[in-house]
Amino acid sequence: MAETVLITTRETKRSYGLLRGGMAFLMLGLPFLGRQRITITDERITIEEGFWTKRRDDVEIFRIRDVVVEQDLYQRVVGVGNVVVKSVEGRTEEKHVLRGIREPVRVSEALRDVWNRTARPRGPTTALD
Repeated sequence: MAETVLITTRETKRSYGLLRGGMAFLMLGLPFLGRQRITITDERITIEEGFWTKRRDDVEIFRIRDVVVEQDLYQRVVGVGNVVVKSVEGRTEEKHVLRGIREPVRVSEALRDVWNRTARPRGPTTALD
């Protein structure tokens, strides 16, 4: 069964702030080219970033343990925020930051809904002691 793409977005230029945005403008916009590109499907989150050196990180939905939305004052004013996805890989916890997302609460709710549909345990809970 093929994956269904739910959300495709990228880090907004507004998330850079005045200082970083000014520096990016002076550098002919090169930092803007390396923004994060984020794809959320019903099976995983794919985070791609970089301009000179590319990096791709896949986070499987069933490994997600928590989703946190962070917004400082500037981000609230311009309507963006960071979505922090906490996942478990083996015994270690990983944090993946989706930077500069428009409507971060909507994105976190979409992740929660996908997790509830696909990865949440079904049936009666049992404790193994």
